[in-house]
Amino acid sequence: MPKKSTSFILILTLLLFNKTIYAQNEQEYLGVIKLNDSSFISYRLNLFENNNLISGYSITDIGGDHETKSNITGTYNNKTNMLSFKEIGIIYTKSEISDYDFCYIHFEGKVLNVNSKKNIEGEFRGLYSDGSTCIDGEIKLKNIEKIEKKAGKIDKVIQKSKRIDNTIKSTVSVAQTLDTLKMNILKPNQNLTMFSTSSEVKLKIYDAGKVDGDKINIYINDTIFLRNFVVNKKIKQLTIPLKSKSTTVQVEALNIGTISPNTAKIEIIDDENNINTLTRLKTREKTSITIVKSN
Repeated sequence: MPKKSTSFILILTLLLFNKTIYAQNEQEYLGVIKLNDSSFISYRLNLFENNNLISGYSITDIGGDHETKSNITGTYNNKTNMLSFKEIGIIYTKSEISDYDFCYIHFEGKVLNVNSKKNIEGEFRGLYSDGSTCIDGEIKLKNIEKIEKKAGKIDKVIQKSKRIDNTIKSTVSVAQTLDTLKMNILKPNQNLTMFSTSSEVKLKIYDAGKVDGDKINIYINDTIFLRNFVVNKKIKQLTIPLKSKSTTVQVEALNIGTISPNTAKIEIIDDENNINTLTRLKTREKTSITIVKSN
C-alpha cells in the first residue's frame, strides 16, 4: 500500500463489492480500506486457499495514480474461522518508488468460511518492510457476485425510469463501470514499475478490441526497439533482456487510427508474473514500464 495514496473510486464506496470464484478455493474481493486519517482507498483482494494456507495478491488504489499490486500470504483456521494474511512484496506499482514508500497491510479477523460469500471486514495493521509501524485502518470488502447482481438491478431501474433522459440512459451502466475497474490502464506520461527476479521479460503486444490501424514505437532505455508497428490481432512477442538494475520500456503512439485513442494490449511476462496492461494514448503521447531487478 503506498504510504501517501489517498484516492479511491467512488463507486466502490457505494457498492463495496467482492467476487467469489468457485475455481477450487480461489476467491476475489473488492471494496475499500479506510485509513485512520479518514481517507479511503479502493482495494481488491484475490485469495487462494489450499490446506488452510493462503496465497494470492492485492491491488490498492485501483485505476488510480498509485495503483499497486502486492503478493499475499497467510493462513485460514477452519476450526476458529480466523483468517490471517499480509502483503509481502510489490509486483508492480504506478507510484514513485523508494525503499520506504510502501506500507504493507497485515490483517487478522474472523470470517464464517473462507469459501463462503460473506464479507471480509475488520481492522488491519500497516507495517513497513522492516516491521516498523506506518498507518492502520479498516478493511471493508463485499462479494462481487452480490454486487454484480445489485449493479444489474440498478441498471434496470435506470433504464425503466421516466425521469432520466434517454441520451443519459444510453451512456450510463453501473455494470460496465465495474468491468472497467478490472482493466490496468497505462495513462500518458505514467510509469508502471514492475519488480522481477528474472533474467528477461517477454512483451506480448496485440489489439484486444477492434483493429483500426493504431501504430506505435517501442523504446528500450531510450533506444528504438520496434518501429512503426501496426497493432493487430496477431500477437507480437518481444524478449527484453534485463542486463542492468533497471530497464525502461517506453510506448509511443504514432497515430490514433480510425478510432480514438491509440490502444494496445501489452502483457508483461517473467518467470513468476503475467501483468496485463492496456495503453490509451493520443498521437505522440508516451507511457512507460520500468522493470527493476530485485534479489
